[in-house]
Amino acid sequence: MTTDGSGPSDRARAFIALAVLTLVNAMAQSGGTLMAAVLPLIKNELALSDSQLGLLTGYGSVLSIALLALPLSHWAGRRGNAWLLSLCVLVCGVANALTAACSSLWQLITVRLAAGTGPAGAWPLGQAAVSELYPPQRRSGAMATYTAGDFLGSTVPLVVGGWAAVQFGWRAAFLGLAVATVLTALLLRWTVPNRPLKPAPTAATPAAAVQGPHWTHDLRELLRQPMFLHVMLGFCWAAFAVSGLSKWMPSFYNRQFGLAPDQAAAFFGSAYAGGALLGLLLGGVLGNRIAAKGPERLLLFCMATYLLTFPCILTVLFASDLKVAFVAHVAATVFGAMPNGPVLSMLHSAIPPRLRVLGASVFLLALTLLGDGGGPLLIGLFSDLLQPRFGTESLKYAMVGVKLLGVMLFFHLTLAWLAERRRNVRSVAANRLAEDVR
Repeated sequence: MTTDGSGPSDRARAFIALAVLTLVNAMAQSGGTLMAAVLPLIKNELALSDSQLGLLTGYGSVLSIALLALPLSHWAGRRGNAWLLSLCVLVCGVANALTAACSSLWQLITVRLAAGTGPAGAWPLGQAAVSELYPPQRRSGAMATYTAGDFLGSTVPLVVGGWAAVQFGWRAAFLGLAVATVLTALLLRWTVPNRPLKPAPTAATPAAAVQGPHWTHDLRELLRQPMFLHVMLGFCWAAFAVSGLSKWMPSFYNRQFGLAPDQAAAFFGSAYAGGALLGLLLGGVLGNRIAAKGPERLLLFCMATYLLTFPCILTVLFASDLKVAFVAHVAATVFGAMPNGPVLSMLHSAIPPRLRVLGASVFLLALTLLGDGGGPLLIGLFSDLLQPRFGTESLKYAMVGVKLLGVMLFFHLTLAWLAERRRNVRSVAANRLAEDVR
């Protein structure tokens, strides 16, 4: 149940639950980040091409996330968010341990697909739990805090894992991550209460009454929401660039500036972490204020901040000085992180509470299939294709091409903005008509 924060104990419980869920979210994302940090080491040890590495960090790691998104939303209704999420993170931890034993591309792909259970659960189940804890007027800030787990999981393993991989080997780094992930799963199970969304069937309430409408009915209802549909599609296009560039950026610094793998990972991680946390904070604070004036204002805010990432990323990729690249990277991450809390707040406010887990699962499915899987793979393919012409700079131009796909975000968010404006006009007209009748 959503808390209104009426008492100190309610606020404390909500804060503790949010903190644990944010940590769980961070650990669920850490495996893919560590893989990006050690990519140059794996490339040298296993003699893999950029296309193969793109497959590994793209669909070879996230396809299971897409396949599990909808089943998890169904199972959560019966088993509960916390129980199912802790199981997903536990499986992810075991898969991280098995990664250390891999000696071929297909072995790595197999265990990384198993590790996808972590982010597959963290995205929909964690978001739904946060939505239940906080009311709409405070949800942008809460979602921004929860999303900070994504960025912590996308930065800390770069620094810590990159250093551990160089000092002790990339296999030892994955073993250390596995231990931390399993402990986090146990912490979640012990601290966050588990509340199934649907009661178990009994003689008085048979299964048909408990289950309610079939999930396909709910899916059709969900996709008829213009705000949800266009925001989801817009950020799927943005995910091509966000996921692709984040997976390849340590390799870019390694090739472009000659940094060692641990130095490249730490450099990217520090720029990403500082910029992301600042962007999330600003986005959450500003999002809470803007949300009071209407969802359409949040859409304009998201478009403006994402637009500013383009010149910053181009500066990073074409900078001749490492300091300039660092400053531009921090700025790009600030602007790129600012829309995260408001976007998730808009999505969860636009749909009924009973559809929130399904909505987050569908959003995750679309992001995975269209962005997280395709972005890294496209960069790897483009890099290999451009290598005969551009040599060691082929990766840079491949990253530019994929970043430009993000312009489609503005098309879909404009459609969402127009749909919201039409809905507001109809609402005002209906209210005036009701007043005239009275």
